[in-house]
Amino acid sequence: MKNIGIDIVRNERFKVMLDDEKKYSRILSLKEREIYKSFTSEKRKLEYLASRFAAKEALIKALNKTNINFDYTDVSVLNEENGAPYIEFGFKTDIYVLISLSHTDDDSIAFVVLI
Repeated sequence: MKNIGIDIVRNERFKVMLDDEKKYSRILSLKEREIYKSFTSEKRKLEYLASRFAAKEALIKALNKTNINFDYTDVSVLNEENGAPYIEFGFKTDIYVLISLSHTDDDSIAFVVLI
């Protein structure tokens, strides 16, 4: 199964969630929440939350012709030691995913490739 997905979001949209654990817990997995809580900068929290949302939306788009459905919290978008992002599923799957994330002061974007 080869497919792609892309999503871009306005970072501003997530400002209301920054300090509301109930809200950001709908988007972030347990592993992502631990990382999120370690940030002290509001800007970094905003980029992290927005980019994880965009990544999961891009993944949903890439998986649109499969029977795979998931909640946002079933998927973690983590980073290798060198900073490269990768996706970790909280369920068994044989899907291999490549992902790229980027953000500006205003927007976050994610691009997903299924191989």
